[in-house]
Amino acid sequence: MGNTVAMRSRRIDIVDDTFIRASPGAIRAQLDDQAWAARVWPHVSRTVLRDRGILGVRWAVDGQVVGEMEVWIEPWWDGAVVHHYVRGTPGPRAPRDVAVRHTRRWKLAVHLLKDRLEGNTL
Repeated sequence: MGNTVAMRSRRIDIVDDTFIRASPGAIRAQLDDQAWAARVWPHVSRTVLRDRGILGVRWAVDGQVVGEMEVWIEPWWDGAVVHHYVRGTPGPRAPRDVAVRHTRRWKLAVHLLKDRLEGNTL
């Protein structure tokens, strides 16, 4: 699965999809780990707008990105597709490449989660 990062007119739109062969509940448990979330998204503060239970969370975000961020967990076959969306604008102290940095941080985190939940080790 892939991702898209676009920044037009100072707008940030990030879309990412990753398949994880694990239960939606196991994936959601990671989102509820505040220490993990702080490591993945240290550049934004999050306020829950909509809690969808095992199907994910939508937050209002502030900081280097101002707007909304969502992780939607879609059950699929023997696992789930984890959809990550960010819609907003750069905050006042955001680096010029904040969207790229956010995407890289997310991809690293979601792939480490995928490896751990799927039992993949090097």
